[in-house]
Amino acid sequence: MIQKMERLLPYVSKINNYLLEYSSIDDALNLCIRDIGLEHNIDRCYILKNKNNNDFVGLNYAYEWCDTGVKPYINHFDVDKILNNAFLSSDSILYKDKLSFGLGKDIDNKLLKKILEIRTVKSYFFTPIFSDNVFWGFIGLEDCRSERIWSEREIFVLRSIAKSLGIRLSQTTAISQLERTVEKFNFFMSSSNQAMWEFDIETEKTNFSLNWYGILGYTNEEINDIPDFWTKIFSPSDKDKILKDFKDFTAGKLDKFEGTTRIIHKKGHYIFAKYSGLLKLNKKGIPKKVIGTYMDISELVEKEKQLSLSETKFRFIAENTTDLICQHSKEGDLLYVSSLSNDIIGYNFEELINKCPWNFIHKRDLSNIKKYYHSIVKNKEIETITFRFRKFDGTYIWLETTTKVMLDSEKKIIGFQTSSRDITKRIKADKEMKAAFLKERKFNELKSNFVSIASHQFRTPLTVIYSNAELLEMKINNFQKDSTECKVIISRIKNEVERMTELMNNILVFGKQEAKKIEKVIQPIDLNEFIETLTKTYFNKVDGAKIKVIKKGAKKIFYTDESLIVHILTNVINNAFKYSVGKPDPELIIIYLENTIEIQVVDYGLGIPKKDIPYLFTSFFRASNTNSIIGSGLGLVIVKQFTEFLNGTVELKTKENFGTTIKLIFPYEHQ
Repeated sequence: MIQKMERLLPYVSKINNYLLEYSSIDDALNLCIRDIGLEHNIDRCYILKNKNNNDFVGLNYAYEWCDTGVKPYINHFDVDKILNNAFLSSDSILYKDKLSFGLGKDIDNKLLKKILEIRTVKSYFFTPIFSDNVFWGFIGLEDCRSERIWSEREIFVLRSIAKSLGIRLSQTTAISQLERTVEKFNFFMSSSNQAMWEFDIETEKTNFSLNWYGILGYTNEEINDIPDFWTKIFSPSDKDKILKDFKDFTAGKLDKFEGTTRIIHKKGHYIFAKYSGLLKLNKKGIPKKVIGTYMDISELVEKEKQLSLSETKFRFIAENTTDLICQHSKEGDLLYVSSLSNDIIGYNFEELINKCPWNFIHKRDLSNIKKYYHSIVKNKEIETITFRFRKFDGTYIWLETTTKVMLDSEKKIIGFQTSSRDITKRIKADKEMKAAFLKERKFNELKSNFVSIASHQFRTPLTVIYSNAELLEMKINNFQKDSTECKVIISRIKNEVERMTELMNNILVFGKQEAKKIEKVIQPIDLNEFIETLTKTYFNKVDGAKIKVIKKGAKKIFYTDESLIVHILTNVINNAFKYSVGKPDPELIIIYLENTIEIQVVDYGLGIPKKDIPYLFTSFFRASNTNSIIGSGLGLVIVKQFTEFLNGTVELKTKENFGTTIKLIFPYEHQ
């Protein structure tokens, strides 16, 4: 019971504050019935007002508060007439300043019982309001959920509140009656964060309620023992203004005495307080007393400060980021839009408040947006989506939006926060890249097919020409005549056919590599034996130039693709012979190192001009000093591509007119 009473104390103080501070009786009464309804956990609270304050002639449905989902009746058609009939036919105990409360099912008045059934009332409480001993009206409380048993404390509090309302309604005797009510509720004030004071204008003496100890740390005795305590509790910056306002208020120059200030605690620190005063006049209209309250709002001020800082930080971040920041209600409507909305989507943020963003989304993306929304609601996790959004000018842009769910303390969704950025250029670039990729792939396929077809088409007639040249050479030899000139011609034909065949082979191999159609077959080889066979087969001809093979280090097994190594070495050695005619024979040096194997091909021929070196590994490029020597410009390209394909590297050293060294470095095992 004590705990329940303590719970009721703060709201009783709030009711008194409404009655003291609000000049509008309508505002005060609406706030009162709202707090009564909330504190007593009822469904409907209202005030029925006597149409005539002197003689009872009927009731008027004047004020009403309803809990969420409860049907209001204040504007219901003919409700006043129905209620008048019900109460006029009752025993009129309310008009005798008596309470009426209980269960709806137990009420004797059939008409009133029927009305309460229509309003689904299970428990009711009616307490009359008298002003200047005249029935002014009554407060009605209705519980539609449970058959409530009203406690003595609740009855006492509601009865006291009704009396306070009556006092507030009386314009001539309000202050004196309110004083007695305030005294009656002093014990309520002692457990709240409010303190009352009363200033006698004639004696200039101030009386303080007991709760000043709770706010300022002073006992009642200490307050009375401190001279001019009234003037010493304010902060120096506020003191002069408050004292001046108070003086003007008691002199009738100010209509209100209210505000917020800092007052000094006994321990020396400041607390924030809200103050207000009510002026009491004597029968001649001369100011007699001021009755007021101080409320400790330090906690509220601190929370407001922290909230303000949080809002400031949020707005600073939201207004200085390149993304469009928005906050939505749990239904999705826009509650906040950062100022970048004008730059990104063409709307001023004021135009978008309370609008549903779904109305701006491209119809083809709506189904995805709805799935996205339901997924967020279900999983309560951060998710991202891209969609088309209609700008102010009617055009669409692509937005990439990340959504975060906002939850209350009970982990229930209260809204969403989104961050959106314009990715139209990125989408366009992706599409262009995909189109370019498809175009390049088709081109590579076409090039590969062309190279393959062209190579094969060239190879067939070249084979025929070469075979016929050999046949012709054989026939001439059979005649055993002087055929020197014919042999020279035949030799030229065969040399050119060989060169053309080499070119076609390089083109065919290059085309396969470009089309990514070459596969590796890794197997162990004896490199010494492999080099000996390769040079004897392709390069060391009888009565011709020969390549000198040099081996260094202990031989190790080399794991590689034999066919690719053939392509690599034949191209490098061919170049060595081709560009060193008339010079010392080329050298092929094999060096077995600990972790790698090096193959160097050294020639002492033309060398390469310095300005051409950066372009040597470019397709179809030939050095400027090789115009008189037939070549494809693909040899070194193939060497580099195949070497890297086998996890190797290529190094080149050259000097014009002094020769060239190609160094190939491979790991022993291919990984």
